Amino acid sequence: MSLLRPFANAMGIDVSDQVLRMVQLHRHGHGFIVYSMSEVALPENVVVEGEVRNAVSLAKALRELIHRPNHHHPSTRAAILCLPERKTFTKIIDISNSQGADFQKALQDGLTENIPMKLDEVYLDWQYVGVPDPKAKMVRVIVGVAPQLLVEGYLEACAQAGIIPLALEPESAALSRIALNDSSKGGSHLIVDLGATRTGLTIAETDLVAFSSTLPLSGSGLTATLVTKLGLTPEEGEQAKRVCGLDPKRGKGAVRQVLEPEFRPLSQKILESIGYYEDHAPKGAEVVDVTLVGGGANLIGLPELITSTVSLPVRVGKWPENITVPKREHRAQDSSYLTALGLAYRGALNLPWENELHV
Repeated sequence: MSLLRPFANAMGIDVSDQVLRMVQLHRHGHGFIVYSMSEVALPENVVVEGEVRNAVSLAKALRELIHRPNHHHPSTRAAILCLPERKTFTKIIDISNSQGADFQKALQDGLTENIPMKLDEVYLDWQYVGVPDPKAKMVRVIVGVAPQLLVEGYLEACAQAGIIPLALEPESAALSRIALNDSSKGGSHLIVDLGATRTGLTIAETDLVAFSSTLPLSGSGLTATLVTKLGLTPEEGEQAKRVCGLDPKRGKGAVRQVLEPEFRPLSQKILESIGYYEDHAPKGAEVVDVTLVGGGANLIGLPELITSTVSLPVRVGKWPENITVPKREHRAQDSSYLTALGLAYRGALNLPWENELHV
């Protein structure tokens, strides 16, 4: 088996502006176990809005990430990394169902019409959505696009760190793979990734990303708002956000009063995204629930606030039941690790790279 899959159990590495997170999974019974994991803070201006500004410093942090794990050392140098959602583009398009050169031309025309980037300046990949009907006039394909300069920055840092990058994929693909792992509902699902520097929205159809978007709402921004409006220090603002959240009974409701208006753009964006998706998706497709992930997902009272606005069930993404975490690593079950876990899950499943959407 190792000859067919020489890079089995590839690490999942989540790269953000502020921190690197790594997870590696191994088979364990009928599921998986966290074999290795670690987290390293990034200095300022190494990665800015997802773009690598200092490949040397990023390579240094990557080496530390894999050389100083909290558990076992990774058993491989192979990795799957995520690309920043706000710098990539994923979309499902309909093109003429043809063969050979005609199909390539139809695909090229479809990309030109739908991709807001110059095709000679990007890396792209595509795959059919489902099994195409040979008798149909049109077929659905999902395309993923990323700027060449963005991708090459990650590849350069990996080369300097001695890491073998097997695939680079948008954050939304990793999140949907793991956040919906235990979802038994049919229909489409909206995932809200509340990060330290931005919030991402993803709509997933079963095992593929159908829509993604970002907005500037961020955990650090919420803390800064509390600091400004309540006259707190940054440390006090972070503590107030974590302890009081959106609970009207905690802190005399002062924190909720400040934070609640900050989430109105998120609720509006959720409604707009669902409306756009359902208008353009196949007839009958609809979003059935919302899953919260990322460092801000555990904000007290947030699921109830979003439910009251969008009228859909809202839950916090949880650690899949088929993945065991060693007792010493229970902190890994924080939803901020879900992107790295989704990447590692792909590696542990030993999926054939050529059949997966990657750039």
